[in-house]
Amino acid sequence: MSYRNLRVLIVACAVLAFAVNIQALTNGATYRLYDGITIYVDNPRGEDFNVSLELRDLNLFAGGPREVLCKIYDPDGFPVVREIIPDDGCITPLFPERSGGWDHELQYYASLYVKGTAPSLRWSAWSDPARLGQLTARTFKYAVAGGKAGVYRIVLAGTPDHYVTLALNPALVHGVSGHPNWLHGHGPERQKSYIYVPPGASGVFVAVIEPDLPRARRFKLTAPDGRTLFDSPAIGGYTATYGKFIGNDVGIPFAQPGIYDGKLLTWEVSAGAGDYLVKLSLQQPREGVFADYLGMSSQAVFTPDERTALALKGGTLLADGQLFWHPFQVRFHQWLKLNALDADENQKALRGKLQALYNSFRLLETGDGPGCPTFANWAYSFGYYGCRIWRSSYLLMQRADLPPDVKAIIREGLLLAGDRLSFAVGTERVNGNAFAQIPVQLWYGSRATGDKLQQERFETFWQRWTSEGWGRGVGLSSSGDAQEFLAHDCHYGSYLLDNWKATNNTWVREGGILGDAGADQRFQQIINRYCELYSHLYCRETDGRPIAANPWSSRTHQWPHAQSSNWESEKHRWKGEPGPDFTVDVNGGHEWFAARRKNYYLLTFHGRLTPEWTSRTFEGQIGFGGGIICQLTVPGRGPVLASTLEGSYGKGMHPSNWRNFHIHALVGETWDGRPLIAAISEPDEVKLEGATVSSAGEVRNAHVRVKRSYTFNAASIDCAVSLAASDYARVMSIWAHERNWSEARLAYEMIPYLAKDPAGKKATIVTLFDAAAKELGAATTTPVMAKTIHIDRGGFGVDIVLAEPRFCLLGANATVLIQLAAPGAEPTPADKISLSYRLAPFGG
Repeated sequence: MSYRNLRVLIVACAVLAFAVNIQALTNGATYRLYDGITIYVDNPRGEDFNVSLELRDLNLFAGGPREVLCKIYDPDGFPVVREIIPDDGCITPLFPERSGGWDHELQYYASLYVKGTAPSLRWSAWSDPARLGQLTARTFKYAVAGGKAGVYRIVLAGTPDHYVTLALNPALVHGVSGHPNWLHGHGPERQKSYIYVPPGASGVFVAVIEPDLPRARRFKLTAPDGRTLFDSPAIGGYTATYGKFIGNDVGIPFAQPGIYDGKLLTWEVSAGAGDYLVKLSLQQPREGVFADYLGMSSQAVFTPDERTALALKGGTLLADGQLFWHPFQVRFHQWLKLNALDADENQKALRGKLQALYNSFRLLETGDGPGCPTFANWAYSFGYYGCRIWRSSYLLMQRADLPPDVKAIIREGLLLAGDRLSFAVGTERVNGNAFAQIPVQLWYGSRATGDKLQQERFETFWQRWTSEGWGRGVGLSSSGDAQEFLAHDCHYGSYLLDNWKATNNTWVREGGILGDAGADQRFQQIINRYCELYSHLYCRETDGRPIAANPWSSRTHQWPHAQSSNWESEKHRWKGEPGPDFTVDVNGGHEWFAARRKNYYLLTFHGRLTPEWTSRTFEGQIGFGGGIICQLTVPGRGPVLASTLEGSYGKGMHPSNWRNFHIHALVGETWDGRPLIAAISEPDEVKLEGATVSSAGEVRNAHVRVKRSYTFNAASIDCAVSLAASDYARVMSIWAHERNWSEARLAYEMIPYLAKDPAGKKATIVTLFDAAAKELGAATTTPVMAKTIHIDRGGFGVDIVLAEPRFCLLGANATVLIQLAAPGAEPTPADKISLSYRLAPFGG
């Protein structure tokens, strides 16, 4: 490892920043990896050449080690360099906000701009040559022996923290493609590029991002016949061609498929100070082998001139009139062509499996992964919902009757695909049900190839996936579920159970990892904790009908995907059924706390919510916590209280709609009329002491803290809730001590009940009693001073016994509202808002 003199670095970077055509300069071109690039090198004489790679790591987003994949392929598709470049050793997180891929990063920036403020750091700042030159560069050199004329490929994959400066000697011309979605641009580079149109292309999808203000760039794509396909700035930082549908694909259709075959599109970017991202996918008709999952496209290869574009052909290959991107695909095609069917039924079946595998391998394009007509998420499309190469290869490679030559081709494809998949940690991380499939695919791939490097990548991926090493809120949580949207989701979170067991999931259509892993019990251990978790989270009527008592869900509002069939067993029964007493911190995760006694089962949630800004990108709040009661069930009779969401992705759950919520929360309005919903809180203090669980935390956008506690008695639960001024009240009012900030003008404790009896025929009866136990009549929407609220679902239910009489009334959506602060001349200070009450279930 060598290091250049800092002065030389600064000068070199300055040259890079102002070069007119950086792609052919001997001192190199600088790229930011979002998340990878493929360099196509035109080497028509088969010359020897040297590759110099300078790697700089911002260590901005990653909260742990992040390696870089470096591969160089010869024209026959065989790797002459295959290396994992280790992390630079700086692994402490710098950016504290949880985020996933490019979309979260962009939405984070936009969420600040729409509030009239600005980010702390300009997104483009790192590309400034002077600033980039201050970062330590690690240099890696590779000598590539020639002898083969044609196109060489250099594949690099990492994270947006990585900047690479790549130089070729001699300065062979080349083009570049970004993957799985974006190619990063900065300065004057690629102001005009030429893009080869692969045979059969039916349309193009274009998206551009320019986060920083002021935005000066304009992006234009012109067809060979002069037609303008795209001409737009990045409006609000982002523009995409969501136009006419091409099957399931969205983009700009060509007049007819194949009309521009072998011709060149022209891409132009106007000058500007800001960095940008571009995605340009050339779509194929969704038919034949390209009908997989969402369809098929290939990422554009940007070239500096027309000659280079025509020489590189967008990275494509043609054989027998069919389109390919990798030589191993051609070899597979030729093997199938030469090895015709015979009369043996076993051989016919084997041929069918090989044909299916070949069809999936055909989907791998410029980035060594499957093409997607719009935005790619390889956790979904790379072996989960599409491109199913992993398990089938694993099973085929174990067959003694599979010829060695085709085994070699399969292994070649797995090495290409598996290396790249092990670096799919961008947007893939957010969708936990799909992200959980990547370690499964890597397990199959590494076992099928027997390759040491791939086995190491599996172990690395597994360790990070099981320990939040891919980021906070990513992978397995401390409670044991695969996290969704950087938090938890009951429905999507349950998909892992289907997929790993291969039950009740029409997408899997084949066996599961639990049966294949054999002596490797790590997958089974994950499943065991999963089943234990869901045995606490589930909720149902005695006739088996599920109730979605999962207000914490960060994406959907539904119960587990297969209801209870994918987790329930003799060992893991639903905890809402009669059984021994317990008080438990579920799976030791410090998020869900549950207690069961003879006459009740209570589940509360004190854990992680999805980041605040994500809810502003959907219809309403996605997920509630802050010590919320998820369910109160009378064992053997059914649930009485259940917090439920109105819809998925925040539908019906905008804070302004709080009066119509059906959740357990302290609700109301802040002193200035904004919604106050104390369940929008992620506690920073959680503890279980004996039979009492308590938690406290800031309430988002309300300027208060909320504290809740539950003491689990033999036949009842003592509940307490209180507000306090936000910990940030002092600092936010340094020069305005007397102003209102943490006060409320209206507050209720909202308690949701199930509106009908278990048969769904009779309405649940809610009756009020005074301090002398005198019946005051049925609760209505008119406030009545009462001490006990009697909720009867038909012979079972709960008495809510208040420590002192309060005004009580019914809410709009099967809820009881207990008044804690009423409108008056002055708003109520937060520390004056509190309530103690006892839940006394009956009828068990």
